[in-house]
Amino acid sequence: MLINHHHYSDDYLKQILSEVKTIALVGASPRLERDSYRCMEVLLKAGYRVFPVNPREAGNMILGQYCHESLASIGHPVDMVDIFRSSEAALGVTEAAIAIGVKVVWMQLDIFNQQAAELAKAANIKMVMDRCPKIELEKPYWTSKENASLPHAQNQAGETLMVNQLGSDILLSEVSEGILRLTLDDQKRRNALSERMIAELSEAFSKAAIDPSVRVIVLAAKGPAFCAGHDLKEINAARSAQDSGQSYFIWLFDTCAALMQLIVSNPKPVIAEVDGVATAAGCQLVASCDLAMAADAALFATPGVNIGLFCSTPMVALSRNVSNKHALEMLLTGDMIDAQKAQQIGLVNHSISTAYLTKKTMEMAAKIAKKSSMTLSLGKEAFYKQAEMPLTDAYIYASRVMVDNMLKHDAVEGIDAFIGKRAPDWQDK
Repeated sequence: MLINHHHYSDDYLKQILSEVKTIALVGASPRLERDSYRCMEVLLKAGYRVFPVNPREAGNMILGQYCHESLASIGHPVDMVDIFRSSEAALGVTEAAIAIGVKVVWMQLDIFNQQAAELAKAANIKMVMDRCPKIELEKPYWTSKENASLPHAQNQAGETLMVNQLGSDILLSEVSEGILRLTLDDQKRRNALSERMIAELSEAFSKAAIDPSVRVIVLAAKGPAFCAGHDLKEINAARSAQDSGQSYFIWLFDTCAALMQLIVSNPKPVIAEVDGVATAAGCQLVASCDLAMAADAALFATPGVNIGLFCSTPMVALSRNVSNKHALEMLLTGDMIDAQKAQQIGLVNHSISTAYLTKKTMEMAAKIAKKSSMTLSLGKEAFYKQAEMPLTDAYIYASRVMVDNMLKHDAVEGIDAFIGKRAPDWQDK
């Protein structure tokens, strides 16, 4: 079919947006004011799986999605590439898109490249230039009937998952006096780290990191399970793919690992409030938090060995919290440990009666929230960085951090307030 790249019919664009399910967004940005950010936000809300691509942001999270260095590094089938780059760069991106087997190359507003269009035509790939999918999706011709053909975040089992980013039905959110409470509430799946849960948690932590109203984050859960780890039904469903699920597994574990790192790198202290069972990646989630409070009836395990799948990624967080012997005992036996044992080995800070768990957790969060957020952020980052350094390097690094901290406004204010025997007036700077 001959395509006029200066005019596309509504039917042509609707067909593309109805057929594609996965989109790689090249030139993605974490900055809220950028067009690429706003476009990605709309695509996610419409239910597409979006893979942000930007070598400068590789390994970071954008809108809760793991950012890739290149199209070739995604490791998951991609239906469409959306290009936020210059017209000159579009040819190289098109070549890379063809190499990974996409169906559509879409160039954003003001991007034209006739050579790329001819290349796509020769490869039997649909091409769109000088258009924005965000604008197309917001046009009135998307009736409710036509919207039914959009992907609506189908998971690997084919279940329809309407993405709800502010009023989620599986991740509850409330902020009070500087404390953000995130509560897992997907009880029918035992609060598993499903594709959707990982995405919503990642987005929530990303937004909290830059929200000045949030000073401390508490991660809790409803139901008998705090978090049962990965959704094994989703994992099994992926095995039907041509590569037996390999590309999906790479994407899944990379994305989950990015979530854990997002918690550790978050400038706000994160406290786990565990009132239930935390297993496998759920135990990893607890270990990734800065602090953890557990009900005395809570249980913890890394039981992957029992089903022939060693808990390799949970091992990373676990081994950074407890001694090697204790970590390996949990990993090699797969046995449950109770909250008292978890406290003894350093997996949690306190084991508390269930009736008082939330009260004690919020008291700790409130105490921390009263500190300077600048000091908390600087100190948390320094703690994790120095822990990976040799002793001499750690002292050199920590000394520089102390000097930097000493010159900050809140350090001056804090010392003056202490000497003057008055309460400090933090400016968080």
